[in-house]
Amino acid sequence: MKLIILDRDGVINKELKWVENPEEFEFIDGAIEAIANFKKAGYIIAIATNQSHIDRGRFTVADLDAIHDKMLKELRANGGDIDKIVYCPSFDNNDPRRKPNPGMLLELLTHFNVKPNEAVFIGDYERDMQAGYDAGCRLILVENKHGEGEYHNMPDYLKEKTTFVKTLLEASKVIEKWN
Repeated sequence: MKLIILDRDGVINKELKWVENPEEFEFIDGAIEAIANFKKAGYIIAIATNQSHIDRGRFTVADLDAIHDKMLKELRANGGDIDKIVYCPSFDNNDPRRKPNPGMLLELLTHFNVKPNEAVFIGDYERDMQAGYDAGCRLILVENKHGEGEYHNMPDYLKEKTTFVKTLLEASKVIEKWN
């Protein structure tokens, strides 16, 4: 494994209805440690996140940048970092970059010159797993606010390819065992 691609909301930070400013961004317990572990192990780390609130007018690109600046500052202060963040501002499900479509993941694979089988995508919704599946990545689903239901309700072809864990920290331990 060379590249770890993370969804943001619900994987790194607590999922609110909308995280619209830095004050609303709150790390999930263990997320900072997990990302620091990934960095320490030498992985490239990226984020691929749907941020349709931009096109919906709920916040601006500058607001999103401020949220990410806060996140990166705290990660870097604790031994973690993110090598690249990509986002899709559209709420049009036909946009090839908006998950469940694989566009953002394919962009990251190309950017880092990594083969799909050398990457893992960690998300918390079926749409994340679908994007990762279509991009050819290994898949880890982190439990979300719906509990294990998200995993159990996924189609069998996705469940067969997905490792289900409770937290990003648990995912970091699974990836350690893969290598």
